[in-house]
Amino acid sequence: MELCSVKVIVFFFFCILAALPGPAQSPPKAVQTPLHLTLAQAVRRAQRRYPRVAAALARQWAGEFAAALARAQYLPSLGLVSQFDRGTDNSPAGLLFPSALPSISGTVAGKYYAWNSVWTSSAGAYFNWELYDFGRRHSDVAFYQALARQAARQAGLARLQAGAHAADAYLSVLAARAGLQVARADVARWHTLDQIVRVLVHQQLRPGADASRTDAELAGARIRQASALARLQNTRALLAQAVGSARARLVLEPDGLLAHASRALTPAQLRARPAAASHPQARARHAALTASRFQLQELARADRPRAYLLAAAYGRGTGIQNPGQFAAHLNGLWPDSAGNWAVGLGIEYSLTRHFLIHRRQAVARARIQRAQAQYQQVIQFLRRARRQAAADLVAARQLELNSPIELRAAQTGEAQARARYRAGLAGIVDLANAEQLLSQAQSDDSLSRLAIWRAELETAYAQGSLRPWLQAVQAQAANGGH
Repeated sequence: MELCSVKVIVFFFFCILAALPGPAQSPPKAVQTPLHLTLAQAVRRAQRRYPRVAAALARQWAGEFAAALARAQYLPSLGLVSQFDRGTDNSPAGLLFPSALPSISGTVAGKYYAWNSVWTSSAGAYFNWELYDFGRRHSDVAFYQALARQAARQAGLARLQAGAHAADAYLSVLAARAGLQVARADVARWHTLDQIVRVLVHQQLRPGADASRTDAELAGARIRQASALARLQNTRALLAQAVGSARARLVLEPDGLLAHASRALTPAQLRARPAAASHPQARARHAALTASRFQLQELARADRPRAYLLAAAYGRGTGIQNPGQFAAHLNGLWPDSAGNWAVGLGIEYSLTRHFLIHRRQAVARARIQRAQAQYQQVIQFLRRARRQAAADLVAARQLELNSPIELRAAQTGEAQARARYRAGLAGIVDLANAEQLLSQAQSDDSLSRLAIWRAELETAYAQGSLRPWLQAVQAQAANGGH
């Protein structure tokens, strides 16, 4: 009996343990899919997926639809109308609510007011066409076509800006990665020097101040390494946003961009650069100026008289046979009592519209002046950007020529300073200066090739097309980076 009781107690104990909730499990982490990108792929992906490009394309489509809508003004207004009414007999015999058909009115029944009611009906077709407009509709269509061209130019500019932004972000990631490698090498050297100096200080061959200096330099190198790592992460996030893949894990394939400099743009190509007016930014601004001029042209014709061809054919029905006599049942509900047609010519001119349009013309002239000033400002900006890009390219090529010389001299000087320090012929300050010069030389050497690629990107953007530059990048990749 006692054994059975123990079994029952153990059984209930395990039942309670099974019913208890288990430890909270964290949701599985989303696995980031690696996205392998070359520089050319990053540019093309950004030009397809960047939201600003999509917005510009949507504006372009809206402009094309607006131009098509403006062309529809040439079409006549043609439609069918039917109406079925029931009203008291002392209302006009041809009762019709306002519609596109001509108004119909009949005689009033010669009797006292009463509440008798009858059916009335009408059905017909109407035609309304503006014969002549003094060029107003043509100017209106031209205005919306100019807006569509402006939107197309802005879409091209958005592609250029998105591609340049992605390329610059790609090069920034490579520069940050090179900077991180330099920072890690700096930390490694100072870590080695710190150990050497500590041994010498422990042997009382060097003062304790030297150990303090190396500790400070090592801490500073680690801080610079942490900053370089943060800069790399930030530039990666910027590149992911630029290519429209913020959640992807980017794997860059630079294809020798860090090892070899570009010669995509020769001095002859720099001298034969296209005019600033052919840049997408200038073309977009010029399209806005053209649209403003067409708007003023449309307003200049909007206050002219308007001539319309009018026509209508309709039938009517009524339940009133004679004054005071009404047809029974549903008579009058079908428009078979009488047929009518009418043709006319309408001429309309509004004095109020004339004065309002003159005010709008003054506003349009002010907009043209503003658009002209903005266009000139863009031209001046592009010319300055080209001169600046050319200067940056010359400086980058000078850096690429001199950075190997700087690196070799810095490496020799650092080795000599380290040997002199060990021999007691130089102090810690000389060694620290040599290490700083070496770190700067390594940084300049690692960024010298990227500086040329970046300067050529800047030049290509200032000239308005990334295609020659991307062709040089792809040629570099096809040659294996040589």
